[in-house]
Amino acid sequence: MKAPLHALSLVMLPFGLLTPTWAVEPISLDAIDTVCLKSVLRDCKVLTAGYLNVDWGDDEGAPMLAWQTQSGFTPEAGVLGGFVLLQHVDGNWVRLDAGFDGWRFFPPRLSQDGLLHLPGYTGGTGRYNADRLYQWNDTEWEPIDTKTWLKTVSEQLPADREIWKGVQYDFDNPWSQLVARTALWRGEDGNCCPTGGNAEILLSIVDGRLTVDRVNYVPAAEKLAPPSEEVQ
Repeated sequence: MKAPLHALSLVMLPFGLLTPTWAVEPISLDAIDTVCLKSVLRDCKVLTAGYLNVDWGDDEGAPMLAWQTQSGFTPEAGVLGGFVLLQHVDGNWVRLDAGFDGWRFFPPRLSQDGLLHLPGYTGGTGRYNADRLYQWNDTEWEPIDTKTWLKTVSEQLPADREIWKGVQYDFDNPWSQLVARTALWRGEDGNCCPTGGNAEILLSIVDGRLTVDRVNYVPAAEKLAPPSEEVQ
């Protein structure tokens, strides 16, 4: 099940309690929906907050993960968004990860295959990806590199087609295929108006990073086929 996009929520998911990757000070979540936790942002406001609970074995219903998404500013970067991701270990909440390099972040989504995806995007016209992706490796959450594939995907795009902005990730489809979708730009296009068609990029995780398996190109005059027709 997915966490709701708004408000505090409880969601049951199939993992056991976690082990911390490094020792940190316990964190109180008494005011998780109103008070920013572990933030570098000034004038910080909580935008969303919630929990992901265990839905497996003897620990079913036990606390597992929690999050906040935040908004605020820093003197150096101006207005920003941030997130704090927490894990429950030995009766305490500790920080798993945090980031303050985007315009907005959204509640994390946990797939049945053990992928934890926290969507985010940067400010400006590019709205580049600030997403975080983690994979459960039976002992801890491993961060996955989501940037390197963007440096090599151009080799599989048609000539004179480029990705100029952030992509839309889909890590939740029932075939367990990791997908990124995007419009494509030609060299003479304006930033607002891509005319190069669309691409559906099928991805896998190899050695801790996303890699490109295949690119399905759809010319501008056509429409993307439903996932069931593209993904076997």
